[in-house]
Amino acid sequence: MRHLIPICLILAACATPQERCINDAAGPYRAALSERATIATSLSRGFDYVTEYETRRVFTRCKTKDGGWVGCWDRETYPVTRRVPVDRASLQARDAQLARDLPQLERAAERGTQACLKAFPEEDS
Repeated sequence: MRHLIPICLILAACATPQERCINDAAGPYRAALSERATIATSLSRGFDYVTEYETRRVFTRCKTKDGGWVGCWDRETYPVTRRVPVDRASLQARDAQLARDLPQLERAAERGTQACLKAFPEEDS
């Protein structure tokens, strides 16, 4: 898994200026589609997952100045994921707002794509 991140960064750096421009232009449209999918999943499930972090006291080993070990109390932070019921009214309102915004976002993405194609024409090899 650690080796996958640098590979993804290298591949992202290999995108042409035109591809990067088109990706940036279509970003808000893709984000809205993704958010609508997330909302649909949450509404169908009836709950969401929320991750909170709790700090607990734990008894552990601490190193002494002379290189030995002694028992001591320390604090550790743990992620705790809980299910919480969804607020249907607010999710449905947000979904309706996204549905109204999608045509405008799609047109903006298309205009941005056309501008990118003009600004960064593909060169024939």
